[in-house]
Amino acid sequence: MEIIKSPYLKSDERPTWKSLFWGTAIWFLHQNLVYGLASLSCTWGRLSARIAGVSALQFVETAITLVALLLMLVMIYLPWREWRRFQSERPKDNPQMLEDTEKDRRPLVAFITMLLNGFYLLFIIAAFVPIWALKPCVSS
Repeated sequence: MEIIKSPYLKSDERPTWKSLFWGTAIWFLHQNLVYGLASLSCTWGRLSARIAGVSALQFVETAITLVALLLMLVMIYLPWREWRRFQSERPKDNPQMLEDTEKDRRPLVAFITMLLNGFYLLFIIAAFVPIWALKPCVSS
C-alpha cells in the first residue's frame, strides 16, 4: 500500500472561511457605521465641532475607514498566505499557477476569498470620496 503525500491533506480551510466571514462583516459594518453616522449626526446635531481643521464627523468617519482598511488588508493577507501554500512551485518557475489553483477546492476558495476581500477593500477606499467631497448636513 502506497502512502499518498499531498500538501492538501494537512490543510484546514477554516482560516479561509473565517477570513471570508470577517471580511464581509468588516465591509458591512464599515458601510453602516459611516453612512449611518452621517445621518445621525445631522439629525441630532452632534459631531459638528472642528478637530484638526476638519469637522468631527469627517474625522470620525476617516478614523473608522482607516481601521476598516487595515483590518481588510489583514483579511486579504490571510487567504493569500493559504493560497500560496497550495502552490507547487515558486511563481517564477510555475507558469501554471492558476491551474494549480483549480486542482483542488481549497486553493480555489482561498483565491476567491482573497479577490472578494480585495473588492471590499476598493469599496472602503471609495468611501473616502463622499466623506471628503460631500457636506452631509447642508441643505440645498
